[in-house]
Amino acid sequence: MEDIASPVDEYAAYFADAHARNVSEYFEALVQRAGVDERANIATVAQLRDLETGVAKGNSRRKWWRIARFLCVALAGAAAFVAIKLGHGYLFLLVAAVGFAVLIFVKINPEVGALNTQLADLTSQREGKASEAWHQMLPLNSLHVWGTAQRLFEKTLPQFQFDNYFANDRLADLHATFGLSPDLNNWRSVLHCQSGHLNGNPFVLARFLHHTMGSMTYSGQLVIAWTERVQNSQGQWITVQRTQTLTASVTKPFPEYATHAGIIYGCEAAPNLSFSRNPSKLSGRGDGAVSDWKLNRKIKEVERQARKATKSGSGNLTVMSNREFEALFGATNRTDEVEFRMLFTALAQQEMVKLMNDQNAGPGDDFGFSKTGPLNIIDSRQLDAADLVEDPARFQTLELAEARRIFNEFHKQYFWAVYFGFSPLLTIPLYQEDRNLDSQSPYSSNPDACFWEHEALANYIGQSAFAHPDSATQNILRANSQQSGDGASLVTISAHGYRAVPRIDEIPTRGGDGRIHLVPVPWTEYIPVEQHSQMLAGHTASRNSQNHEHSAEVQNSWQSVITRYGHNPERTVLRGVMAASLFRR
Repeated sequence: MEDIASPVDEYAAYFADAHARNVSEYFEALVQRAGVDERANIATVAQLRDLETGVAKGNSRRKWWRIARFLCVALAGAAAFVAIKLGHGYLFLLVAAVGFAVLIFVKINPEVGALNTQLADLTSQREGKASEAWHQMLPLNSLHVWGTAQRLFEKTLPQFQFDNYFANDRLADLHATFGLSPDLNNWRSVLHCQSGHLNGNPFVLARFLHHTMGSMTYSGQLVIAWTERVQNSQGQWITVQRTQTLTASVTKPFPEYATHAGIIYGCEAAPNLSFSRNPSKLSGRGDGAVSDWKLNRKIKEVERQARKATKSGSGNLTVMSNREFEALFGATNRTDEVEFRMLFTALAQQEMVKLMNDQNAGPGDDFGFSKTGPLNIIDSRQLDAADLVEDPARFQTLELAEARRIFNEFHKQYFWAVYFGFSPLLTIPLYQEDRNLDSQSPYSSNPDACFWEHEALANYIGQSAFAHPDSATQNILRANSQQSGDGASLVTISAHGYRAVPRIDEIPTRGGDGRIHLVPVPWTEYIPVEQHSQMLAGHTASRNSQNHEHSAEVQNSWQSVITRYGHNPERTVLRGVMAASLFRR
């Protein structure tokens, strides 16, 4: 299996088209397996669209007839009112009022009634035709399963192997071998996670909901009035009324929430090296005098920093021969120059520069890259925005052509997002080497799903199922999992939110009358609230099964567990191969 030597070039030249073929072939195989008659579906959908057009036109015509009826009623009423008020001299107004009434009953009402009947018939036909189309597509819609995106990704890039779920032993390996801090999850909740390995090197692709306590400025107003004695233009003393709007503001704590996605990658190459970098504003600017001047200035800045570190003895930073790489990558806080050069060979520098400057195949320089010993974390803006949740329901539709378009487009975007999420790592040849594992494999001791999966499952169910009833904000859901010993985990979900309490501060403010006034400023105090709920969680397929579908043996084990706890199997929530059943509060 060959390594990816040039992530940008190989995506454009091969991987994009190869993945599109794999996705298309998979979908067409599903269609053939389902036995959907495409011609029949096209005809049914065409008839459905005609009926939908007929219903839309009928609704439009009925709307205008109803408007005409309203106008006739209004004109008839106005004419009758004026005629009665002004006497017999305006008898023609009464005639007009009667005429409008006759028009309503003779012409407008029959038209509206006919349209009501016609629309009822068309609506019934439309619903019947839609039901027919859904029935045609039912065999295909039922074949969509979780995990297809990962299996198709693996087919295009066999170096990657995705787990069906994030297991405890995978998490323990990241903690023990690669130094993943348990504090990483503080003040945030896992919304989505996908674990696996690249040639044996473990990774987790995750999206989190972050919480920080920020601040908000509130303002208030108070209108004051007073009188003053002033001289007018004739020199006479007069009394005038003055008004002024006083404003005041207060700044108070305010809970803030944001989603963030990234990749955690464990690799034992360069185990003593640490560094960090953020996206460079100089990347992707292209040629030009201004761009060249800014790039050269950045290069000189790095060179000065290297000379200063050498003179002071505070570091051993040595500028690489590829000055553009130094300027754009900017990892001048690296801790081990030898290991840094071991990772970033001339080829790696060249490909990293190409990746950062790329404006066509990928997102360009949108990533942060931090390395702490053997642990690497990639923060990517495009991963923040990417839709990575492949709920099978999103592909279920009554039209085969639309299903094909949705399926192909989603998997194209999924592959693009994940591929370029990993691309900073793929520019480094050492990061694609096989991991050396001794006979004591770290992936055998505890294959049950870890708490990351349980948090993702709870967030998939929805915060409202766990939040404190007084919570007025989003909630950070945290999972504390205990294995029950019977194939499932007893999970306590702690929902952390805030209740909102209206407050008013009175801020002393001097007015134009020379007096101090108390300006009321309404604000909201956010008081922490916490709710604890319990759920049973388990997995309905083995960790590494290739088809990612629910296995009968594990599924039966899950069913027996929830039955033993007295739960209704019909209330089970499935997300991928993960399953959950809530305890009633």
